[in-house]
Amino acid sequence: MSFAGRMVHAVLFEVFALLSIALLLPLISHVDVQKSLILGVFFSLAAMLWNVIFNMTFDWYLAKVRKNTHKSAAVRVVHALLFEGTFVALTLPVLAWALGLTLWSAIKLEAVLIVFVTVYTLVFNIVFDWSRGKLSNQIASPTD
Repeated sequence: MSFAGRMVHAVLFEVFALLSIALLLPLISHVDVQKSLILGVFFSLAAMLWNVIFNMTFDWYLAKVRKNTHKSAAVRVVHALLFEGTFVALTLPVLAWALGLTLWSAIKLEAVLIVFVTVYTLVFNIVFDWSRGKLSNQIASPTD
């Protein structure tokens, strides 16, 4: 996928993730909606940057090292787990600090978010790739 395609992917991913998490976080923690949205925007911007870097690297790996760009179910699961694992490692200390939590409390809160976002990542990427394929097919063979 091109850089522009990856940018579209990242923006759509984060818009839907931000809306979902901004509504979920107040339900599972003491964080109010306003702080949830502020944190959500920060983490969305960080995730968009990480999304582009990670996915460009993952695409490079599939094409150049693995020499197979097909994304089987197993590859998609590995992709989702690696993306979320690396993102959590980078952002967990920030979450603990921003919410005034101990690292253990932040880990417990993050565990709930990890499950949600990992499933979201898997579903989003399947739907995104399916939609992109449908759009490509319509552009390649328009019907009157």
